[in-house]
Amino acid sequence: MTVRTERRSRWPRRIAWLVLFAVLASGAYLVGGFARFASDVAALSAPPTAAHADGIVVLTGGEQRLRKAIGLLREGEGRRLLISGVNRDTSAGAIARATGTEMALIDCCVDLDYEAMDTIGNAEATARWAKEHGFSRLLLVTSDYHIPRSLLEMSGVSDPPAIVPYPVSPEKLWRRDGWPTRLGLRLLVTEYAKVLVVKARLATGVDLSTLGGSVHHRVAERAD
Repeated sequence: MTVRTERRSRWPRRIAWLVLFAVLASGAYLVGGFARFASDVAALSAPPTAAHADGIVVLTGGEQRLRKAIGLLREGEGRRLLISGVNRDTSAGAIARATGTEMALIDCCVDLDYEAMDTIGNAEATARWAKEHGFSRLLLVTSDYHIPRSLLEMSGVSDPPAIVPYPVSPEKLWRRDGWPTRLGLRLLVTEYAKVLVVKARLATGVDLSTLGGSVHHRVAERAD
């Protein structure tokens, strides 16, 4: 075998090793990133009562979020409440009945956004609403695992208001010892993948989610 032949035979092995290294490095990066993401979500806690804001926005997804947001409105933590991403079949009366809220409060101080189809739409609707009412500081109420992606999307809109996250922790997703349940782990993995897609879109301007279809958060009655 000539020297030239020996050199040629080494290239496939070198390429294979490089590919293997790249796969292992990427895997380690993703695993480490997910561990940090899950730890950050687990460490989220509600802000103190002193975190008063001009308004409150809740991203729909279940009664737990809605009840918490309406409770904050009652406590005077914001002057108005925006419920973003409401299902078109869900009326203000249905929300009042589901949360045990009197219609007087709904009519007075609650705005319903029926246009947002996903978290991007939530962010855009929130920015418009804040600008319309002259609000510069908002409490953002949503599930704890949804907070990181929501903040990313809020940072991507033009002239965003200051956002104070107010996480709601669904009990079915966390065990008493602080570890996620099986359902919680699956949800965290899915949400982490969505966060990576958002980061890639904000960095490159290319929306990867459109390649495989998007998942919408457009429900008012489902569980948190």
